[in-house]
Amino acid sequence: MDFIFELILELILEGSIEVSKNTKIYKPIRYFFLLLIIFFFIGVIGLIFFTGILIINDNLIAGIFIIGIGIFMLIASIIKFRKIYFKKRIKS
Repeated sequence: MDFIFELILELILEGSIEVSKNTKIYKPIRYFFLLLIIFFFIGVIGLIFFTGILIINDNLIAGIFIIGIGIFMLIASIIKFRKIYFKKRIKS
């Protein structure tokens, strides 16, 4: 069951990334998929922060570690997003 869920989620996410980068597709469709990707990553990173905040009451070190992972994922996502979607402006 996990394999099927992972496969479907990967297909949807990778497909959305490819569609949002393709300039041959209409802008409203690209922007919709771009927002879908952004909301997905905001949700996942937000859940990591929320888990870290909940755990910090019981175990301080584990909570700080999970919040650190959330910060790392947030920074990595921003860097990857800028690399994918703003490299066209740099080349022009």
